Amino acid sequence: MKTENHQNHLELIIPASIWPDAHSRQAIWHDLPMPSLALLAGKGKKTTLAQADHEAYLAALFGVDTLPVAPLLLANQPDLPAGYWLCADPVTLRVDRDHLTVLGEPYLEVTQAEADALVAALNALYRADGFEFIAPTSQRWFVRLPADPELRFTPIYRALGQNLNDVLPQGAGALKFNALLNEMQMLLYSHGVNDARDAAGQLLINSIWLWGNGNLPCGDIPQLGRPLFANDPVLAALSASALPTGYSDTQARNAVIVLDQLRLHALYGAGYDWQQVWLGWEQQWFAPALAALRNGELSSLTLSFSDAAQQITVTRADLWRFWRRSALPAHFTAVESADVAD
Repeated sequence: MKTENHQNHLELIIPASIWPDAHSRQAIWHDLPMPSLALLAGKGKKTTLAQADHEAYLAALFGVDTLPVAPLLLANQPDLPAGYWLCADPVTLRVDRDHLTVLGEPYLEVTQAEADALVAALNALYRADGFEFIAPTSQRWFVRLPADPELRFTPIYRALGQNLNDVLPQGAGALKFNALLNEMQMLLYSHGVNDARDAAGQLLINSIWLWGNGNLPCGDIPQLGRPLFANDPVLAALSASALPTGYSDTQARNAVIVLDQLRLHALYGAGYDWQQVWLGWEQQWFAPALAALRNGELSSLTLSFSDAAQQITVTRADLWRFWRRSALPAHFTAVESADVAD
């Protein structure tokens, strides 16, 4: 059992806490038993964050403007040339009624042989123009550009499941850059790898998703100064330890826990899976953390809903405020964004 420590604070960072379909937002929470979360949220103090952006919240936590995702993920790759690097994750562009939808893992199931073949084809065509593609793993590719295009790129977790036109790179040179991306898509579409995938009934790897831009080497890697636990590979590059299964396995004091399992389920509209994650957290995190507040193992708990710009902090003393009733955060079921603030 953990010893009592009145300086022991726990923060749970939870992106994608808002179900994306506003019309079913109330229904998805109907009869979902979350008594511990409701008590914590109802008793705690509500704060509105500066912006509803998970990546920006993490960057601010580390005291930087942005986290250079690609350089961080490549930091331990040997013999890579310095330069401007981006993630170039394999995706498929699915033809829907009036637009293209971006889809990626876990639906593609790209093999390393497929990744190597497609990256070789991209290098054969674009290396002379200063591009260099690599595929350290089957699901995560990277590209070095000849120069910084000075564009704004949409992170992969904000692009999956979205209309392509809504998440394309933005900026002064976007038109020319997006035309180049279209050329790459045609190359990938016509490659023998996709002929074989099509014959096998698999989704095509017909595009790459560029994001996470930054210069390699990335200089001094920021440090949080508190124990950090997450399954995000970017945070692992920032010295995060593997995510515990629940509160009872979290031995570190003043820890920060990133619970990001909701993101893919929200992006792809997998409502049942999204609900099951919450139910698991109720048993593994919220109920044990509530018990720890009551018995003094924890001095305070913060729930940071980073994509919703909402934060709730609850102390042991707050649990005695009988006039504050149990209630799930208002943004969980708010239909309009203007109704999100608690």
